[in-house]
Amino acid sequence: MLVADLRYAVRTLLRARGFVLAVVVTLGLGIGATTAIFSVVRGVMLKPLPHREGDRLMYLRQSIRGPGGEDVFFSVPEIADFRTGSKALAGIAEYSPLTLTLVGEDDAVRIDVGLVTGNYFSVMGLSPVLGRSFTDRDDGPAATPVMMLTHDYWQKRFGGDPSVVGRTLRVGGKAVSVVGVLQPAPYFPARIDALMNMVNSEHHLSAMMVTGRTHRMTAMIARLAPGATVAQARAEVAAITARAHADHPEAYDAGSGFQVTLTPFQEVLGQNARLTMLLLMGAAAFVLVIACANVANLTLMRGVRREQELVVRTAMGAGTWRLRRLLMAENLLLALAGSTLGLLLAFGGVRMLATFAARYSPRAGEIRIDGAVLAFSLLLAVVVAILLSFAPGMASERTLGATLAAGGRRTTGSVRRQRFQQALVVAQIAVSVVLLTGAGLLTRTMQRLSVVDSGLHAERVLTMEVPKDFDGSNPAATIGQYEQMQRQLAALPGVSEVGLGSTMPLRASGITLDIKADGHPIAPGQAQPHSEYRTANPDYFRAAGIPLLQGRAFTSTDRAESPRVVILNKTLADQLFPGQDPIGQRVAWTGEVLKFIGVSGDWRTVVGVVGDTKDGGLDATPIPATFIPFAQGDFPSGGFVIRTRSDPASFAAAATRIVRQAAPQQPIEKVLTVEQIRDESVAPRRLNAMLVSSFGVLALIVAAVGIAAVLAFSVTARTNEIGVRMSLGANASMVQRMVLSEGGRLVLVGLAFGVAGALSLTRLMQGLLFDVPPHDPVTLGVVAFVMAVVGIGACWLPAFRAARIDPAVTLHAS
Repeated sequence: MLVADLRYAVRTLLRARGFVLAVVVTLGLGIGATTAIFSVVRGVMLKPLPHREGDRLMYLRQSIRGPGGEDVFFSVPEIADFRTGSKALAGIAEYSPLTLTLVGEDDAVRIDVGLVTGNYFSVMGLSPVLGRSFTDRDDGPAATPVMMLTHDYWQKRFGGDPSVVGRTLRVGGKAVSVVGVLQPAPYFPARIDALMNMVNSEHHLSAMMVTGRTHRMTAMIARLAPGATVAQARAEVAAITARAHADHPEAYDAGSGFQVTLTPFQEVLGQNARLTMLLLMGAAAFVLVIACANVANLTLMRGVRREQELVVRTAMGAGTWRLRRLLMAENLLLALAGSTLGLLLAFGGVRMLATFAARYSPRAGEIRIDGAVLAFSLLLAVVVAILLSFAPGMASERTLGATLAAGGRRTTGSVRRQRFQQALVVAQIAVSVVLLTGAGLLTRTMQRLSVVDSGLHAERVLTMEVPKDFDGSNPAATIGQYEQMQRQLAALPGVSEVGLGSTMPLRASGITLDIKADGHPIAPGQAQPHSEYRTANPDYFRAAGIPLLQGRAFTSTDRAESPRVVILNKTLADQLFPGQDPIGQRVAWTGEVLKFIGVSGDWRTVVGVVGDTKDGGLDATPIPATFIPFAQGDFPSGGFVIRTRSDPASFAAAATRIVRQAAPQQPIEKVLTVEQIRDESVAPRRLNAMLVSSFGVLALIVAAVGIAAVLAFSVTARTNEIGVRMSLGANASMVQRMVLSEGGRLVLVGLAFGVAGALSLTRLMQGLLFDVPPHDPVTLGVVAFVMAVVGIGACWLPAFRAARIDPAVTLHAS
């Protein structure tokens, strides 16, 4: 029976190719958009982790009070507290991020590594695809330096060559043996290229590191013990934390608000992407709703034209269920065809979406069209087919009975069906308004970001990072090498200034340290001020375009043997010396961490104040920062800021060549203009705006087509009525106004519902907006105007056709 129904459906649909094309394309767009976004949401948030029993993995986070809670990691003694005090956690692994230089045969590159304990892979539930992982034998000062390459870096750097296992590489100035290649897995807590044992960093095995409770440099990942629950583990973590604070009050400043939280690892991997994923899934779902509404209207119109056929079948004994089954077979074929087209579109877009998602989640590499996504697409097709088959007025006994009573000549459809069609149009308009409002808010955010003052006068500025692994030996030679490269770069024709510093403009990359001001004690309960530690040479501020607000810049006399001086940015100066002149005041870094990292806590005299720069992002508040002379830096490493007289990008090759010749074993990274850095910082927001705007434009087009189709059908169905009106004296303009007013009412009602929906839903977007309120009247006004113009425009063609009806021909035909 089902096969017969499907055969009949195929024959019927082949006789209505235009209808089939319209339905398949519309459904393909809706299902394709939804399927593509679902593949992203599944890969980033829903897909089970590749780790063994990944749902048992937990991430422990220690934070202090600050914007969003600032991570401070854990110290070795703190980790020992949890190891000995928790029964709910079966294993605790340590992870410490580090950036080192890998020296190859003909180049040097910076690689991001994770220093881990020997139990890291067993706790994480990860295995090697080549070689071996680490064990307890790889812990301790007597261990041999070893490393595992991540799967991505193995492919990128070594082309997937299996012979790399067993090879010795020069990393961070040490000879390190490659013992394995890790299985593909999401990186965490940041993108990494390799994992190394702790012996690769002498500092991590030093007495200061092992015994210093405030020396917090390590992340902690744990696995729940068999039978233990998340709630039990959280209770233990809270108790252990409270006990540590009571036993060691000197290590936990009361004003800093230290706290430890335990979160399932899978949630942590997706937390940065959650709001964006929900936004995109909602936008795609809205597009699908509009597509389904449009298809439902097309199906209802076709159903009216087929009523005579269905009446004959009813008269010959076919029941309502039999007719619905025939319609369901047709709708199922249409939905499956639309789903197939949608999958093809999703396949084409998933790579772009994976690149987009990589800015938010370490799981972007897991985004693909897999069995679950295929099943989701098939489920959408079945649901759409069922909804279309049971739409009000489709093959109901009441509808067919009314048509039979009219002698099979009824062409307008039931009042119930007409109202349902109008409701579908209103829904399309309303949903389009919501989508366009979201797109408008994101676009307005981009506009606001484009005019944000970054604090720099950085037109025609090129930056390049030339980091160096500093081992503490002969800092004067390292400083001299950098200064020699600076002089060579400054000699390039067309270069006006070359600055040297540890931080490039619009990039926050300094070490954050606690700082104190002489004669300005911290009030009880107040958090210790902190700032980024940065270095700069005398030309840095001019080259970068950072304005000097007070005092002086550094000079050539500010050398290692000279008095200690410092320049503050305005945010830090206002924080340390509110309402006072900071010039001549003294500041010093403080805290036990200084003895671990080799930074001096000597007093420094403030000689200048510079303007704030948006190093944490154009939408972020300025970061408190201190600058010391590059020649007085404790670990000299940095890059160059090159101001040019013409296009700065054209100097990239020459500048790279000079640095490569002067320091062949130092990596050169991120050779970018400041404008490129600025564009890169807003790229995620730009992509958000582009994707949601694409959905909004698609929804607008589909809604406009839906309005035009419903009115065109209404005009065709009311041809006799219009002919009578015109024969009784109505002119063409009156008929046009009648049709336009009918469409205009639908547009106005849709706008009302859409604006109400936008006011309710856009507040959920607050975290994605900048300097734009969720209920922005400008955005709502523009969207309403555009929707009204497009909606009335869609009504114009049916109104024009209605005005051209010849009453004589119509009355003669009737």
